[in-house]
Amino acid sequence: MIIYHYLSKQLFRATASVTAILLMIFVGGRFIKYMAEAAQGRLAGEVLLLIMAYRLPSFLELILPLGIFVGILLAYGRLYLDSEMTVLSASGVSHWQIVGYTLIPTFCLMSVVALLTFWGSPWGTDKYERIIYEQRHQSGFETLSPGRFHSSKDKSRVTYAENLSDDEKRMENIFMAQGRGDEHVMITAASGARRIDPATGIQYLDLFDGYRYEGRIGHADHQVVKFQRSTVKLADAEVVKEVKKIKAAATSTLFEREDPAAQSELQWRFSLPILVPIVVLLAVPLSKVNPRQGRYGKVLPSIMLYLIYVWLLSACKAKVADGELPATIGLWWVHVLFFIIAIGLNSWEQLKLLMVSAFYKGSKA
Repeated sequence: MIIYHYLSKQLFRATASVTAILLMIFVGGRFIKYMAEAAQGRLAGEVLLLIMAYRLPSFLELILPLGIFVGILLAYGRLYLDSEMTVLSASGVSHWQIVGYTLIPTFCLMSVVALLTFWGSPWGTDKYERIIYEQRHQSGFETLSPGRFHSSKDKSRVTYAENLSDDEKRMENIFMAQGRGDEHVMITAASGARRIDPATGIQYLDLFDGYRYEGRIGHADHQVVKFQRSTVKLADAEVVKEVKKIKAAATSTLFEREDPAAQSELQWRFSLPILVPIVVLLAVPLSKVNPRQGRYGKVLPSIMLYLIYVWLLSACKAKVADGELPATIGLWWVHVLFFIIAIGLNSWEQLKLLMVSAFYKGSKA
């Protein structure tokens, strides 16, 4: 029990550190992307943190297997470098006992990944897709920032407001320019208010005390109209459609479907929890380093092996979804292949002894 607690403590520290670093990289990269979209007016600033919260389960389901894989390489690599593994071996602790001690906390992590994969990630993806859909189908005034020019999605309208109220419904010193072909319309107004017709759901912008300039580019026949109040239609009512992406579908729904896309997604969700114990079996023998190699001697080749594993799973998922690979074969053969590789790596020392013994007996005969 003392050895188990010591190894678990070392493994937990390394895995937690690696996972935290990877999570910061993933979250930081995506947050910068969403901030750029918010700066362009494609997303409202107040939904950024909500989007990141809903995306977190999808990040963790991919990060946790890699975190424990690299954590084992670093933690056990240090133990080999400091000769602590040699002491354990001399004390009667076999390699397979080390594997067994490592697999106990691994199954706890496997349960967490399964919870994220089967429930957390689809739920978060569904919420995320709904937010993105709403943001993409809004009138454009929801993301308007005071003192900045804002272009509509089709680039046909440019809007500017010097000041906005806290609820973003009232604005002051407004400028709008809209054009189609060589015809254009410009509107300036002292103030304005955005409203939604309760009967139809259509959005309107009521403008007060302003001018409307209408004409053709390059011609002097412009019409100038002064108004006390003018109404501009912003957008028709948008109904939030049901999210159809397969990644957002509930796991129970996937069991009821037999199409290739649903089968590939279902196998992928089973693959991530299965991935955890297999990569642990791979990491334990790969963490063995010679003091002359240094602590990080095998880290890069080992990570390349992990990436090949994940890449094969992703490639097979795409093949199953496209109908090019039967679902009965699907992703399962990749797990079987790497499980055999893992068993071979863990049994390599015994295999070498058997081969040497067989060679010695053959030469003696």
